[in-house]
Amino acid sequence: MKPDQEIQAEAGRLEQLVRQWIATSGATPAAATLMVLPEPRIGEAARLGRRFLRVEVTREADAPEFLLVQDETYQGQAPWQSDPLVLTRSDSAYDVLRDGYEAQEEERLVELLTPIVNRVEEEGFIEDADPDLVKEIEAMVEADHLAPSLRLRTRADIVELLEGRLGPSDFISAAIERRGPPQERQRMAELLNERITVT
Repeated sequence: MKPDQEIQAEAGRLEQLVRQWIATSGATPAAATLMVLPEPRIGEAARLGRRFLRVEVTREADAPEFLLVQDETYQGQAPWQSDPLVLTRSDSAYDVLRDGYEAQEEERLVELLTPIVNRVEEEGFIEDADPDLVKEIEAMVEADHLAPSLRLRTRADIVELLEGRLGPSDFISAAIERRGPPQERQRMAELLNERITVT
């Protein structure tokens, strides 16, 4: 997932663009697409059904409002395209971009982890996690970008996932939250300390 610092910089550029529009025209655009988020790296089978996310700006009470909008298409035997769906509204471009990149990261991790989880469930959960498989999943969640304490927590979560003590959706949510902005990481560290204290 894109680092938080890069998301903040990208959001700053979008907000600057909107400020320039307002300075030039004297008003926020009624509705305009600012950017389309790059599609996540997914396999060919998943590309039959595709989700496109874009950031729009609109006018809300004479102030700019940023929207995360989703379009879905399916290219199978009965092709279809969904109506646009607004996932997030905010006066901050950062909030919208963050939600968009998190949604894409969730989609990427679901696709990468599904074959592993299916295989583990078929073979039966294991008591001793295979170190190579743990490293493979660490690479998937980009654990090398985390602080050492969060890397350790990620490794523990991977073991719990492979042992069947942590559900895939909970694992993915925690992995994404660990890549979040500093205040979210601080909250996670506090929760981890409470968990250690209670146990």
